[in-house]
Amino acid sequence: MAHLNDYARRVVAGAKKWGRAVALACMFAGGMTVATTASAGRTINSLPFYENFNSNNYSDLVWITQGATHTWVSGQGFNGSGAAKFTAPMAEGYSGLGQLILGSSGLAPDQLNVRFLIYHGYLWQELGPGGKLVIMNRSGNSGRPMLIAEDWSAGGWESWAACDGTVCRYQGGDYWPNGTETFRLGASGRGRSHEWICVELEANSRTGRIKLYVDTQDGQFSGLLVDRPMDQSGTGGTWSMIDIIGGYMNRGSVRNDPENYFIIDELALNTTRIGPPANFRSNTVRPNAPTSLSVQ
Repeated sequence: MAHLNDYARRVVAGAKKWGRAVALACMFAGGMTVATTASAGRTINSLPFYENFNSNNYSDLVWITQGATHTWVSGQGFNGSGAAKFTAPMAEGYSGLGQLILGSSGLAPDQLNVRFLIYHGYLWQELGPGGKLVIMNRSGNSGRPMLIAEDWSAGGWESWAACDGTVCRYQGGDYWPNGTETFRLGASGRGRSHEWICVELEANSRTGRIKLYVDTQDGQFSGLLVDRPMDQSGTGGTWSMIDIIGGYMNRGSVRNDPENYFIIDELALNTTRIGPPANFRSNTVRPNAPTSLSVQ
């Protein structure tokens, strides 16, 4: 499966000042194919869809390559039950959940929302590789909305963007983090590590809008963070699958460390805004040191 490498994404973003034609040409340059250990994924025949990871019965969704790891952690989830814990690949590759395929012939929505909770180790921003946290695919239009994480190197933190392909809009309005973003992921004192974050990506192929919602348990972030047009791919087509959640990392992790990980819980798909799970604001359960592990 071909994906853009990090260099190509930077060329695309930089090419905006030369016009869309140059940017689109660059988008298809520098792709690479990565051998994967992907399973067949899961076919979804009705919406809404939920996966709470309370049992270790989702091996069809685990997608890890290039030395990435997955562990089912009992008692470490949002509600004190199970969750899916991942470490990053050591080279460009996958670590996360995929693919979720809309399989029924009648299940071809023009709006798709994917929501999940994510929890990061303290050193994820420093040692982890960043990349494409979510990739959505559609039929009838090759455009792929994404949620992409990128570092603001001057501040030592990471921000998220709603992207049309790899052309992104961050909270500050730029194609790359510019230091004005208020949502920041990093170590204690610099960002939101060691806490549950609710993230939801919404894409509507009829209206041509991509929306990123972020909710935090302290209420500082509550809902819409970025709303942008599909100005690269345009409208049209219907949603066919979620390719990866976790996700596709542009480079390898700097090194292994007990605090270089992320955990996913409370995954949901629907055709309307989903929002945080029940008691998200009041539930402050945080993962402890795992006591029961099952590694794949």
